[in-house]
Amino acid sequence: MYDVSVTKQTRPEITTGELIKRLLAFNGLTQQDMADAIGCSRSSVSQKCAGHVVLTADEIAKTADLLNVSADVLLGRKPLEVK
Repeated sequence: MYDVSVTKQTRPEITTGELIKRLLAFNGLTQQDMADAIGCSRSSVSQKCAGHVVLTADEIAKTADLLNVSADVLLGRKPLEVK
């Protein structure tokens, strides 16, 4: 299981893509689930999580909704709090 308590604020080396991968796993979701939610292919999600392609603002908002976190958490502007 992934340690999802890590954020960009506490560990600057973590990327948005890595955080998304950890949160997908934590929530029992796949890259295909994310692709369906944001309206793109699974391979596109893979590229986004790897940092080869940048997420659009709309994709960040949809991904945040899917993962039940704020967009600020995904962007590293707020810490992730797991309750």
